[in-house]
Amino acid sequence: MKRQIVAGCAALMAVLAAFPAMAGEWELTEDGKHWTYCTSPGNPVEDEWIEDDGKTYYVDSKGYMKTGWVTDKSDGKKYYMGSDGAMCFSTFTDKDRYVGFDGTEVKAYDTYRKAVRSELKKTAPKKKSKKAKKNGSTDASDDSQQVQQVFLLRDINMDGYQDLIIANQSEAGENLVEVAVWEPEEEKFQLSAEFDAPDEGERSALYLDPEGEAVWLEITQRGGDLSLFQMSGDTTMFQSVWDFTMELDDWGGPEYQVNGSVEEKEVWDADMAEALRQRGDMLLGGYMPATEDVIKGQVDRVLTEEEERDLWRIE
Repeated sequence: MKRQIVAGCAALMAVLAAFPAMAGEWELTEDGKHWTYCTSPGNPVEDEWIEDDGKTYYVDSKGYMKTGWVTDKSDGKKYYMGSDGAMCFSTFTDKDRYVGFDGTEVKAYDTYRKAVRSELKKTAPKKKSKKAKKNGSTDASDDSQQVQQVFLLRDINMDGYQDLIIANQSEAGENLVEVAVWEPEEEKFQLSAEFDAPDEGERSALYLDPEGEAVWLEITQRGGDLSLFQMSGDTTMFQSVWDFTMELDDWGGPEYQVNGSVEEKEVWDADMAEALRQRGDMLLGGYMPATEDVIKGQVDRVLTEEEERDLWRIE
């Protein structure tokens, strides 16, 4: 039997052990449409799992080799058979469903991949409207060509799952659009922070905690105002830690506030230095353009067996 090997398909000993090995030969039916597995000439095996040459196959009640999804009657699990009839492992089907190390679909991982794409699509920069084009608008917020959507998949709350950080990149730099943490039990992204288009001089960024125990969100505004929020392990929300603002008092002089309390300039400076020390200098970078090829390369990733067992096999 001449068969094309499906990319990414490999036999696992634990799975193969569940199906019997038989001594037989593959034969093509007279009409040339189906392969059968015969233990003797003209005597095809029917309704059986077959292990042959290190691969697993299934033949139906007519003795025909099956491709696509096959349900095992003994355990009710659905296994995916490639175009050559062999069971597939740790790969993607032609319908973009992920098949795990045991040959069955990893539904939670499929849900996650779809959710990443949905968030990126939802937050993509809006294209310039026909009205704006007609009026010759040059507003940067109106022109998707001047702003590029970029993203990161990083585990920011240290629970093992890759969370989603989306930003807009322009000549002025990167500004956050959304920070979303994956909730495995609810199988959806929890919105941790959302940002409007920044005003002039405003900037938002994420920093990795120097101790490796948290992520810091920093928001700076024109004039030097600064706010720092922290997300520690196993949480989904940022907590306000530091807030520095400068306002003018009734006489027009500067009034320095730290976390809502008026302080002397020396205290402001000392607290600011301490806040920046806690934040550290490890800016979270490495954003990638949200093009289809890049998204596919980052999101449609083959899992290790450990990742699949520990994270995505949700019972």
